[in-house]
Amino acid sequence: MNICKRIKAYWDSLEDIYDRTYFLIVIIGFAVGFLAATMTVFEDIGAWSYIVDYIGSIAILIIGIWTIKTNRKQIGHIALPIVLNCFIMPASFWACGGLHTGTILFFVACLFTVGVLLTGRTMYIVYGICFAVQSVAIWLPFFYPEIVILKPLSTETAYIVDFNIALLFTSLALLGITSMVYRAYGIERDKNQKLIQRLRNLSEKDELSGLYNRRELFIVLEHLYNEDKGQSQYVHLENGILAMIDIDKFKSLNDTYGHLFGDEVLQKIAEIIQNHMNISLAEMAFRYGGEEFISIMNSDSKETALSRVEDIRKNIESLTWEDHPSLTVTISGGVVCCADYANFNDALKAVDELLYKAKKEGRNRISV
Repeated sequence: MNICKRIKAYWDSLEDIYDRTYFLIVIIGFAVGFLAATMTVFEDIGAWSYIVDYIGSIAILIIGIWTIKTNRKQIGHIALPIVLNCFIMPASFWACGGLHTGTILFFVACLFTVGVLLTGRTMYIVYGICFAVQSVAIWLPFFYPEIVILKPLSTETAYIVDFNIALLFTSLALLGITSMVYRAYGIERDKNQKLIQRLRNLSEKDELSGLYNRRELFIVLEHLYNEDKGQSQYVHLENGILAMIDIDKFKSLNDTYGHLFGDEVLQKIAEIIQNHMNISLAEMAFRYGGEEFISIMNSDSKETALSRVEDIRKNIESLTWEDHPSLTVTISGGVVCCADYANFNDALKAVDELLYKAKKEGRNRISV
């Protein structure tokens, strides 16, 4: 039981798919070799047959343990398929009756290990060497029959049984290795997709507020003013409304209550703005600057958009703060129709002027 736990712990510690495959091939190679040797004992087809198979299975285990304990798995990735294909299998082939048994199936399984343990030029070189050695091993008994230690099995039934056992062992080995490779690939693919999504979020979104960042705003506005109708994930120019809001007296709030509380204010306001965005209509909210936010909304009129931004303003004004119950945070803002301007720079300039108009007129209001 302790051995099983140690094997599982080592398996869980492996992150690279090739290292996991190598470890699995060592375990399966040893098990299959040991079982094949044991079957030859029961078949009573000669001592050399099971001696060679037992030696081969032990050799696989020794190579695996040595390369794992010394952390030389890269050497093992090359050494294991070469030892399997160039030494163990030819010896087993000659000792177990050559083509007159099921041993030939193990040749296929062993060549398969080259493809799952190696990559690039090394894989092709090792495969070429292994295939050449196996071909020589198969042809030698044709020219020198005496090289086959075991003579053909006595009956056709015995041959079929031996071949069927070899088919069972090799197919189970290939099944186990292939399923593990695909499963490990799936896990690594999911990890990579999550990492890519995380990196994408970091590049697109503001870390503090969770809203899209300034860079993403300009990308979206570029699409908006290029009238890319095929880009259904963006609001189109004729329905595009640009709203900019700014937290009133935010510097004073930071100086009075501290930057941590200032961050809390930014996060709550960002949450309210995001909750007022209709994602199904491709509406998006952005953190434009320190305490400035911009939203791109999909609306049939400026009046409707103004009403929605007013709702945002009222919800922010009604916020309560646990540590500062008497505090009221307000915003000022501006709203423009994107279609009224030739480019997004003009639209941003116009909505910014409306924002400062609201500030001058007393704050806590939205200008159009």
